[in-house]
Amino acid sequence: MAARCEKKSSATGDGGNESGGVIHFVSGNPFVEVTKGVLHLYKEDEEAYFGKCGGGKSEAPPRKKSNTLCILAVPASLSCHDLMNFVAAFLQDIKHVRIIRDGSPNQYMSLITFRSEEAASAFYSNFQGTPFNSLEPDQKCHLVFVSRVETVGEEPTMLPPPAHNELPTCAVCLERMDESLDVILAILCNHAFHGGCLAKWRDSICPVCRFVQTPEAVADNRCMECLSQESLWICLLCGHVGCGRYIGGHAYQHYLETEHCYCMELGNNRVWDYVGDNFVHRLLQNKGDGKLVEGPAPEKEDDEKLDSMQMEFTYLLSCQLDSQRRMYEDRISRIEKQRGEEICELKEKTDALIDSVKQLQKTIAVLSREKSASEKKVQNLTAKVSALQSELAEEREMTKALQANHTARQNKLKAQEVEIGDLKEQVRDLMFALEAGRQVAASDMRDEIVEGQILMGESSSSSKGRNRRRNKH
Repeated sequence: MAARCEKKSSATGDGGNESGGVIHFVSGNPFVEVTKGVLHLYKEDEEAYFGKCGGGKSEAPPRKKSNTLCILAVPASLSCHDLMNFVAAFLQDIKHVRIIRDGSPNQYMSLITFRSEEAASAFYSNFQGTPFNSLEPDQKCHLVFVSRVETVGEEPTMLPPPAHNELPTCAVCLERMDESLDVILAILCNHAFHGGCLAKWRDSICPVCRFVQTPEAVADNRCMECLSQESLWICLLCGHVGCGRYIGGHAYQHYLETEHCYCMELGNNRVWDYVGDNFVHRLLQNKGDGKLVEGPAPEKEDDEKLDSMQMEFTYLLSCQLDSQRRMYEDRISRIEKQRGEEICELKEKTDALIDSVKQLQKTIAVLSREKSASEKKVQNLTAKVSALQSELAEEREMTKALQANHTARQNKLKAQEVEIGDLKEQVRDLMFALEAGRQVAASDMRDEIVEGQILMGESSSSSKGRNRRRNKH
């Protein structure tokens, strides 16, 4: 059992409070030595680690400073040479650059130690949220301040004696690497070089162990059902990617649903036949007729058995391909028929909707004309009502005046009737007197009547009448 050696190194300047945010990382050549560790971040940088930091350059660095920064989520397409060109403006202020990675595919991290806290703060202010290149503006530089770095190696490491600091040697120029003079670049396999020396090495692998300098980009294959990345199988007929039977069994479920019997395991190109329940990846294609045959194995010497197996596999593959062709043709015909029916139905609905829209437009036009006519009628009727109201008011005033005149006339008429009654009585008395005078003049006893006196009792009515006549005269 390999002994474990723990190496703790502080990457801060003048100390600093340790944050609760940590990032686990790993580095080293897995065939030689693997180094695991933890990055302790300042609390102000937790949002940047979780991808919530802003994209502008105007973000101010945290109040608590450190001389160590970590570039998160560097794309794997960005090589060490490209990374050094990206930070070239601050090379004179950089002591050490280290390439590390976490469990995320197609990306890595870069741990940069500066000569002073001011240089680290200036680098943060200038590069936070800056795109790595103009062709991919979405891939931006996300920086966090690191308070402490803890590493643990799987193999025993030869440590220098106490109170000694042995300078390592650059494998390219064979000169001692002094951080106080040059930039030291430690790539993913933990081998360190001068930054300028490694820039001259145009290859993307380590000059010492031939391991990659930065993580290689891998295909992001996942199960189409459960998104698992383990034990993936791809269907050779339709390209469906599913997980193995010991994960979720979605590749086998795809075979049950579609009867696609051939699938290939991603990574080792082994082909599995669900019908024969065995591997058939040793089938080779004949150059003469293009048919599939089984490749000869060293231990097989019987040509007849080989021919029979060739015919069996050829027949099996032909039958499977024919069945798949028929199944796809039937499915295509059903889909085309269904789509044709749906298109006809949609056309009918569209025509009906167009007719309805036209009818509604006609109705709207008629209603609009009727509305305009009704509005004109309403305006005319409103004017007539206003005129009639004015006339009604005038008629009411006139009626009041006529009623007042009528009352006065009636009172005057009553007074005149009373006066006429009195005049009629006077005329009657006068006529009576005249008639009496004529009768007396015509009578033989005229002298006696003239000289005589007639005494008769006076009635109350006659006395009242005479009194009235006297009063009038």
